[in-house]
Amino acid sequence: MKVCHIWQNFFPLESGGAERYILNLSDFLHKYHNTNFLLITDKAAYVPLSRSLRVSSYQRINSLDVYRLGPNFFSALRGGFSRLLNRPSESLDKLLMMGLYREATNIHDISKVDVFHIHGFWQPLYPSIGLLLSQRFHRPTVITLHGDSISSDDPFAMPITSPKTVNILRRADAITTFSKETFNVLKQLKLGKRSHLIPNFIDSKVFKCPTSYRSSPGTRIVMISRLSKPKDPMTPIKAFAKVLKEVPEATFEIVGYGPLYEYANRLVQRLKLQRAVTFIGAKSDVRKFLWNSDIFIATRGSYITTLEAWAAGLPVVAPKHGIMEELVSGGKDGLLAPPGDVDLLASELISIIRDKRLRATLVANGITAAEKHDIQTIAPRIESIYKSLL
Repeated sequence: MKVCHIWQNFFPLESGGAERYILNLSDFLHKYHNTNFLLITDKAAYVPLSRSLRVSSYQRINSLDVYRLGPNFFSALRGGFSRLLNRPSESLDKLLMMGLYREATNIHDISKVDVFHIHGFWQPLYPSIGLLLSQRFHRPTVITLHGDSISSDDPFAMPITSPKTVNILRRADAITTFSKETFNVLKQLKLGKRSHLIPNFIDSKVFKCPTSYRSSPGTRIVMISRLSKPKDPMTPIKAFAKVLKEVPEATFEIVGYGPLYEYANRLVQRLKLQRAVTFIGAKSDVRKFLWNSDIFIATRGSYITTLEAWAAGLPVVAPKHGIMEELVSGGKDGLLAPPGDVDLLASELISIIRDKRLRATLVANGITAAEKHDIQTIAPRIESIYKSLL
C-alpha cells in the first residue's frame, strides 16, 4: 500500500507536532506493516523567495519521499497582493492552487498512490490540492485535523465550521482528530459517521530516560516549542524570572526556533536572565534536552512534546486551554495554569521544585499516561482506516 501525505508546512528540523506525527507514523507503518509513504508539501513556504528557489524539490527523510511544490509566478503575485492590500485574493488563491496541483500530478509514482492523507486545516490551499488529486486518480481521502482549538474566540483556531472547510470535510472519506471538542463539532456538522477520535502517539520506549541522566536537585526547567505567537513562549520566560527570585539556582533551556526567537532573546536580556536561560535553537531530536532536565513547560498545543516529556520522566506544567486541558489531568499527571497567567505558572513551577512528593506523583502518572499513547497501539488504528477505504 502507498499513502501520500499532504501538509503545507513541513519543517522537520523545527520539531513541530504535525511534522513528527507524519514522520513517526510513516516510519512505523513502513517498518512493521510494509506501507510506503510520500509527502507533498510547499517549497514556497520558505521565505524569502530567493531562499525558496535554492531549496531542493525532492528530499528523502527516513522512510518518507518528500516532494516540495512551487514557488511559481502566482506564489509571488499572491504574496505581493497580500502584503500590498493586507488581504487575500480568492482568484489568485485559485490560480496558485491549480498551478501547484498540476505540478503535483507530475510527481513520480503519484498515480500509484492508494490513499491521500491530508494533514492540518488552517488554510484550504493544500487540502484542496489533495482532494483534486484524489479525484483525478480515483483514490480515497483521509483528513487529520491537527489543531488544538476550534473556538470562535481564538484567533489561532482551526476554521472547521467555515463554509469552505465544511465543503472539503464533507468530500473526505474519513476524518480523524485527537480532540474530543473537535470530534463533537464534527458530529454536530453531521460528519460523525466518517470521523474517528484517535489520540496522538509516540514511541514511549525511545524516550525513557537512561540511568546515567538526572542526578539533579530538580531545578532544571525546559521548554520545547516553536517560538511563535500562537505558542506564547513569552509567558514561560516571564514566569521563570519570578521562579529565579525564589530559586536562584534554577535554570531554563529553551529548545526551538521561530519568528519570535529574537524577541525572546531581547526579553531575556531585559529581565536580566542571561545567566540562567539558554537558547538551544531548533533540534530534530530533543531527547537529551528532556533527559538533562527536571521539569517540562508545555506551550499551547504541545501535545506530542508533552507525551515525550512524560515518557522521559518529567513533571509537566501546561496551559489550561484547548487540547492541553483535554490531555493533562490537573494535579494527577501534570499541573495546569491559565494561558498568560505568569504568576500562577511561576507558582506551579516553584511547587514542583520544592515538593518532592508532588514531583514523584506527577512523574509516575505521566509515565503511565505516555504508555497509553504508545505508537504500537495507536498507529495501526490509522492503517486500519486506510485499509477500510480500499
